[in-house]
Amino acid sequence: MARHRPERAICDKDGARAPHALELLPALPWLRAALRATCDDGAGQTPSVLYNQGSPLPRSCRMTRRLQERLLAIMDRKNHWAWAHLTGPGLTRDQLAVHFRHEYRVYVRDFPVLLARVLGQSPPAAVRSALAENLFEEQTGKLSLGVSHPALFLEMIDGLGIPRAAIEDESLPLEPEAHAYRALLDHASAAPPWVVGAAVLTIFVEGSVHERAELLGQREAPPIEEALRAHPMVRHYGCPPERMRLARAHRAVEGGHRQDAWEMVLGHAPDEGPMAEAVASAVAAAHAAWLAYRDGVARAMGLRQA
Repeated sequence: MARHRPERAICDKDGARAPHALELLPALPWLRAALRATCDDGAGQTPSVLYNQGSPLPRSCRMTRRLQERLLAIMDRKNHWAWAHLTGPGLTRDQLAVHFRHEYRVYVRDFPVLLARVLGQSPPAAVRSALAENLFEEQTGKLSLGVSHPALFLEMIDGLGIPRAAIEDESLPLEPEAHAYRALLDHASAAPPWVVGAAVLTIFVEGSVHERAELLGQREAPPIEEALRAHPMVRHYGCPPERMRLARAHRAVEGGHRQDAWEMVLGHAPDEGPMAEAVASAVAAAHAAWLAYRDGVARAMGLRQA
């Protein structure tokens, strides 16, 4: 896949400078402070030292169910009023293009890069294996259909009759809130400790509002062919099911990735204390930035909350 430059200057329609992404994310300084939190291992070492040595955290730094519940409470709220529009009929191709352009350029296209940054922080061996498997599938698709997930995303765009240029063209602007959300993902994925980036990417970004039900085994997915026929892009917007191979790839691998996500976070951070606060605060900040991002995309699509 070709290398893409990160989004840079943001201007409004008149060419004037719009607020920088970080200016739209007041929670980020607080998040940065949380990311510097240390976990008391009895030797005064910071988490980054422990992780870079590739060693598991000491028993005093292991998570239990308390932090998991805090994270699940955030995922329970990973919903947005615009989903009712996106899952129903009535949108124009131009409106769909705005939505998918933001999804693709904010995180879908570069998700393998974000994962690689966390992997590059040298977490423990088992975590490296899980992240490497996830990265390998995202970038190559060779654990499922043999095509990268960003490429499968663009196959769906083709099926919707939307020109790829409407999605990929860097000259088409993104909303300021989209830049702010991406700035948070960039920071969380690149800054130690690795467990914070892993939580933001693999629990929040890859997870959904259905996370709790899926972990409890209370959400049964219909057979894939039935699910494809019912998919809004097929049912309402005429995308041929054969162009929905991304949904097939997700079905093939995401169950294992969801388990890996929770195990790598819950197994390598404390239940309480500064590190637990860093993880929970980062996921909460991601949720807040995501809601603002979705508000910005809905505004650009011309949608209004009922």
